[in-house]
Amino acid sequence: MSKLTREKELELLRRLLLDDEEAFASLFYGYKDKLYGFIFRITESSEIAKDIVQDVFLKIWNTRHNTHHVENFNAFVYRMAKNAALDHLKRKSRELIAVSDLRLISDEHMASNPFEDMKATEIQSKFEQALKNLPKQQRVVYELRHLEGEEYSEIAKKLNLSVATIRSHFRNALIALKAGLFLLLFMMFFRF
Repeated sequence: MSKLTREKELELLRRLLLDDEEAFASLFYGYKDKLYGFIFRITESSEIAKDIVQDVFLKIWNTRHNTHHVENFNAFVYRMAKNAALDHLKRKSRELIAVSDLRLISDEHMASNPFEDMKATEIQSKFEQALKNLPKQQRVVYELRHLEGEEYSEIAKKLNLSVATIRSHFRNALIALKAGLFLLLFMMFFRF
């Protein structure tokens, strides 16, 4: 598709206000490849870049009746993409920290003396119990993501859910697991 001029973009935005799907498609095809490259440079993930491009344009479609406020669509769409990519990186960072904490908790090789081995076994047992106590959907998502190493989009396809729902289930599972083990760890490490 040829490059969109500012005038053409303004015309497409006016048509978008009238629920014109062709105008939306023109905006999408005019920007999708450039946005993909931009987001890929931030996230270094093809899959995530594709997801974010789709999310950005889904948001544009869902809020199309507010586009009359947009004076510079190029700046608008790139700002949305950048914010979505940075939000993804923040979420990913929090998840990596939480998963790292859980690995420390569930590591069976925590100690070399019998008392420490007993604590490690108790922690592992409590971790497995906390995992069993999760709601089924959270447990399945946690196991597929953390134990099997599957991507959010793969899990979403498998479970026929949105990627956002999968992320939410995984985040809630991490929160529940950490909360379930916090008291045990506190008591074990501060036992006299």
